[in-house]
Amino acid sequence: MSGDQTKLAILANAIRAIANEMGAILVRSAFSTIVREARDCSTAILDASGNVVSQAEMIPIHNGGLSEAFRASVAQLDMSDIGPTSAILLNDPYAGGQHLNDFIIFQPVFSQGTLIGWVGNTAHHLDVGGGGAGINIDATELIQEGIVIPPLLIDVERDLFGGAIDRLIFANVRTAELGRGDFYAQVAANRTGIDRLQELAERHGHDLVTRAMAETLDYTERRMRAAIQTIPNGTWSGEAWIDADVRGDVPLKVVATVTVSDGSMVLDFTGTAPETRSMFNSSKSSSLAAAVSAVRCLLADKDIPANDACNRLIDIRMPEGTIVNPRPGRPVRARIAVSYRVLDAIHEALGKAIPERVPAQGFNSTTGLYLVQERPNGATRIYADVLGGGYGGAPRYDGAHALAGVLSSSRNTPIESIEQIHPHIRMLEYGLVPDSCGAGQWRGGLGFRRAIEVLEDNVVLSYYSEHFRYPARGKMGGGDAAKASLKVKRGAEVFDLPTTDIMTLQKGDIVVLTVGGGAGWGEAEKRAVDLVERDLEQGIISEDFARKHYPQAFRQARVA
Repeated sequence: MSGDQTKLAILANAIRAIANEMGAILVRSAFSTIVREARDCSTAILDASGNVVSQAEMIPIHNGGLSEAFRASVAQLDMSDIGPTSAILLNDPYAGGQHLNDFIIFQPVFSQGTLIGWVGNTAHHLDVGGGGAGINIDATELIQEGIVIPPLLIDVERDLFGGAIDRLIFANVRTAELGRGDFYAQVAANRTGIDRLQELAERHGHDLVTRAMAETLDYTERRMRAAIQTIPNGTWSGEAWIDADVRGDVPLKVVATVTVSDGSMVLDFTGTAPETRSMFNSSKSSSLAAAVSAVRCLLADKDIPANDACNRLIDIRMPEGTIVNPRPGRPVRARIAVSYRVLDAIHEALGKAIPERVPAQGFNSTTGLYLVQERPNGATRIYADVLGGGYGGAPRYDGAHALAGVLSSSRNTPIESIEQIHPHIRMLEYGLVPDSCGAGQWRGGLGFRRAIEVLEDNVVLSYYSEHFRYPARGKMGGGDAAKASLKVKRGAEVFDLPTTDIMTLQKGDIVVLTVGGGAGWGEAEKRAVDLVERDLEQGIISEDFARKHYPQAFRQARVA
């Protein structure tokens, strides 16, 4: 490697470190637990044209769609007069956003008067107005889900921090103090990115910094092409299903047809279910990010930089008017459910080409859980959490327990943090669910159970989840995982609720959420006896489960 190439590599790593520092600032400065603890946020560095060059290791589905938001914004805005205090602000899912809770803000970076790039980030906001605090599961229009912010070119100093845009947005938000705190944390993260990039340009020259950005993208494309070339050429199709629409009983299908040809790939979603009138639509940027993430999960090269060059070799075709690319105005609050089926359908297709790389299906869903209390003084308490489940097993390893899915990667919110700021609820139980994994040569991970007691009246439960009706499916002879459920206990009475619902609770009610595990990979009879014994010892499976699925462990014991 020449001295020039070495310097470019060092600069590329420095740019990645800046994106990570931005992420740390955003998390540490945020007010809400959903950003501060769960880390439902992302940060990135973009080049002057708006291509994501480097992103923090946070939420794949956020960062994968940031460039879509930037391009859609530029198409609508007059960018001829941007300056150091300019910013682009949006949350519109039909202008590159994901869903209304995700606020996106980009800010330009100048060095000696030259635009050298952009910094940007996304954060999930606790409340964005709309037809009700929590999740408005009966929304049939986007505007019923909250305030819609189309791409706006604003001045940070004039319009934020008490300015017109600030006052307009947070006049429509029930938890304005928390919302402002998270929003200002986003601005602080961008400010850090701007300062660091400018320092880098001053030290090495802005021409070299912009060249390092371009070289990073080209390097990623070369590695991406080489990785795709390890997949045989051909065409395969896969399907995945959402349990049902809101208040419905008909499953919603996502179809992916994957064609691989000499280092490039076409992903065609023709045959996917039509858009719905409910929130189970995925915004196009969310679907695109899910599709690219699904492919990257299966590539043999696990160290390819995560940036927009990953998209150059993948032609993604999503028919308009389907649940993966709805027409403007449709609600998209639960878009992540569809996005996960995009991932599952692609994995189902590629499992026919490279079965040794494709894991069994994980829980692969986000459960959005809200417990909202309207106070007599007009204040609103909102407990919100984003919860995962078990991962699927795969050749040579078992699935992980109780984690956010790969598209989310949100962190676990500690019980202490929840109870500290939500006096209307108390956690009674939070633990893994034995036997919730799918059996297999490599078993799936466990799901978990969370029981929450309601301590005061006038609390409303709203949520969406998945796999209540159809479990995560095993691969190569592996077993399916356990299904999920949500029950409300009221004394001796138990309400068994569907995949998505809303319910007014009473003091003393107990909400019991059980999420499923991941499925198994490979025939259970092939599982090593010592692994079965380890799972029994650790309480991951019961003896009944082991006798049913792993008789080889007991045959060996009798011979001994």
